[in-house]
Amino acid sequence: MSVSQAPGDIDGDPPGYPREWEADVLLADGGVAHLRPIRPSDADRLVAFYERVSPESKYLRFFAPYPRLSDRDVRRFTEIDYVDRVAFIVTLGAEMIAVGRYDRIEDDHAEVSFLIEDAHQGRGIAQLLLEHLAQAARERGITRFVAEVLPENRRMAKVFADAGYRVSKGIEDGVLAVEFPILPTDTSVGVMERREHRAESASVQRLLNPERIVLYGAHDRVQELINSILHGGFAGEVVAVSTDGGPVAGVPNAASIGAVPGALDLAIVSIPTNQLGTVVIEAAHKGAHSMVVLTGTDYLAGDNLKIINLARAYGVRALGPDALGIINTLRSVQLNATPGPMPRSGGVGLFCQSAAVGVALLNHAVRQDLGLSSFISTGDYADVTGNDVMQYWEDDEATRVCLLTLDSIGNPRKFSRITRRLARRKPVVVFAPGRTRRVDHAGVPGGLGHAPDEAVDALFRQAGIMVVHRRSDMIDIAKIASRQPLPSGPRVRIITNSLTLAYQILQKMGSVGLIRDPEPELLGADTDPEAFARAAREALADQRYDSVVCGAVNAFDQGTEEIILALESVAVEATKPLIGVFLDFHPPLMHSGEPDVSGTLPQFDGSVDAIQALSALTSYVQWRDRDAGAVPMLEVDPQAAKLLVNRILAEQPAGRELSEIETAELLHAYGINLVRQFAVSSLADAVAAADQLGWNVVLKATSSAVRGRPDLASVHRTIDNPAEMADAWKDLRRLLAEIGLPDDDSLSIATPVVQAMAAPGVALIITSHEDAAFGPIVSLGLDGIPSELLGDTVYRVPPLTTVDAAEMVRELKAAPTLFGRHGAPAVDVAAIEDLLHRVAQLSDAIPQLASVTLRPCVASVSSISVLGARVFIAPTADQRDPLARVL
Repeated sequence: MSVSQAPGDIDGDPPGYPREWEADVLLADGGVAHLRPIRPSDADRLVAFYERVSPESKYLRFFAPYPRLSDRDVRRFTEIDYVDRVAFIVTLGAEMIAVGRYDRIEDDHAEVSFLIEDAHQGRGIAQLLLEHLAQAARERGITRFVAEVLPENRRMAKVFADAGYRVSKGIEDGVLAVEFPILPTDTSVGVMERREHRAESASVQRLLNPERIVLYGAHDRVQELINSILHGGFAGEVVAVSTDGGPVAGVPNAASIGAVPGALDLAIVSIPTNQLGTVVIEAAHKGAHSMVVLTGTDYLAGDNLKIINLARAYGVRALGPDALGIINTLRSVQLNATPGPMPRSGGVGLFCQSAAVGVALLNHAVRQDLGLSSFISTGDYADVTGNDVMQYWEDDEATRVCLLTLDSIGNPRKFSRITRRLARRKPVVVFAPGRTRRVDHAGVPGGLGHAPDEAVDALFRQAGIMVVHRRSDMIDIAKIASRQPLPSGPRVRIITNSLTLAYQILQKMGSVGLIRDPEPELLGADTDPEAFARAAREALADQRYDSVVCGAVNAFDQGTEEIILALESVAVEATKPLIGVFLDFHPPLMHSGEPDVSGTLPQFDGSVDAIQALSALTSYVQWRDRDAGAVPMLEVDPQAAKLLVNRILAEQPAGRELSEIETAELLHAYGINLVRQFAVSSLADAVAAADQLGWNVVLKATSSAVRGRPDLASVHRTIDNPAEMADAWKDLRRLLAEIGLPDDDSLSIATPVVQAMAAPGVALIITSHEDAAFGPIVSLGLDGIPSELLGDTVYRVPPLTTVDAAEMVRELKAAPTLFGRHGAPAVDVAAIEDLLHRVAQLSDAIPQLASVTLRPCVASVSSISVLGARVFIAPTADQRDPLARVL
């Protein structure tokens, strides 16, 4: 079979066949299967499946003995219209292992049923079928499912009861009648996400804990990998298959994968991708559930997806191509399936994609003597993703710290959701997420942009992730977090035998927000190791400090080794982080072969790296332990806003900018009221508009060519009569001439407006942009130069809690302007936060809002006035995330 050909997908599609409903799915035990709508050409597959189903399962499905399907039954079950009658099948290889269907019985009601092959019952297949049937039914206008279940069919009754929908039950003629609405609820979505978590965690657990492995490729490459596996002390069995006939020493050899005696768990291959089709099928037939395609093989970018699809069709999860491999240091496994060295066992989980990055990271971890719990390098387009690995790490007791470096993020919204939950339990460090390639979320048909790098970094920090821009910083943070207790606060005690080192540490502490030690403890240059240990014990017991940093310098023969050993004995019992900075000419002490357990001393050869890592962990703990706040309940009218947007898109499906009246109506639905204004094209128009507003008005230019000037020359305030308006109009004409723009009596180049006068204050800009990958991103900045040229802008993603909104205001570098700088009165910060909440909830509720810009918003002492707004809408889907699990 070629790489591109998957079983069951070679038949033509019948009329109306919804190919978009096809999906690879992960079962409860971590296995993979393919789910798709049934076709008429599945008739033989259905008959063969039914013959394998036990008489008991048939009875529970049809309420009577039903030994075989008639030709009429087969036609009825396979020939459907994909609207009123829909059926999904689950396949593994070429075989059908389950079927689920619904039949519309009323306008918006449908009867649902399932049949699962006995050998695959208990793998969560019925729950997956229910999710996908419900999603398809909602698309077809169905809102409720009904089902009839025999009381003894407890397993099926539990499927409905555990789905998270509001289920009503009753007994009629000895049959359990079940009915429930299928519109998604918070409960049903939560149930789906918990099942997703368990399945993905189980899948990675199976990958990292194989008992029987086959290595397949040229004998010299296989021999190198065998040596790594044997040297690492793998507890399972290994078999080699040489593609060039050369012998492989140290393990049994087989002529082919099919010739390997017994079942397999993992296949590690190093061959060109155009030869993988047969290997995938042979490995699957031997029971392998995972495959690693290593770096160094020849592959074309277009082959990647084909490899993944083929592997999934046969129930195999694939890493690679361009994977470096996997490592599991658990004592009962001891697997090093990479060409690299086996690291110490420890508490750090390390994930990357490309092999090149994997080599750098693994080398750095080994050279820094960092203990790993697991290492996974998947390749850039692998089936197993960082999302899967994080699901596993959340459950893995051996992993205390999680490090990820990513070339791409396949499902950014899911990634953000998982990291937010994982970070509540364990420190998570991600390298420069803003630089990654990001796949658009499910509701995007195209046309939306992507947020800038700094915005994406900010979103991850909002989720509690420590974002770094040097991969060495990841290792530094991990050294502290995996070996010592986390800091409970920012107060740091400094103990050192060097005044210069103390000064360097203090300088760095001041720049990263740690509270500097007013009087560092300075020991003599030749202080004995026990004096260091004694000072460290006293500092650790002192409630005035949250962390202790010991710095030792010795340029002569004995170095700092004895001081390190003395402090290591203190670190074992430390209840707050104890960190060492050691400067000498000796190579660092290594603990090769010893577990890197909690209670050992993190060692650094530079004070800046140590303090930077400690600062990151201090900020993380503050995020983790703080009150997260709550999303406020606002008086809004989401229905009115959605009706307006849907009406406009019905008239103009491609989307457009909203008119001023439409913009005002949309914002009003969420309690955002614009200050009235009139566009004017002549002095007479300006006077008439001002008269209608009752004067005390502003004449201003709104064109980007002139607005936002530091001297505010394009804004004329407190105009109260025709003479003042005439002077202001003349000044605008003079301004155009000064900056070299065309001058005419209408001032059309300046696009002037007359607006009611707002209370004086600070001009802000608040925006929301629907990012093609993450969904809505809300930003806040001071209007003009601070945000446009100096980049003083803060970002968050909805839902926005009270803490999120408060942090947005306070994270601005220009925040002192809002809180009363140089004796000026503070503005109404609560009103700014309220406006942020309203924009966030509006954009979160309506994915079609491509962008919302409120500019300027003038924050005064007692209020905030929105003086201008622009809204663009685009034809995105109502649902950003799928409501049925897919890979």
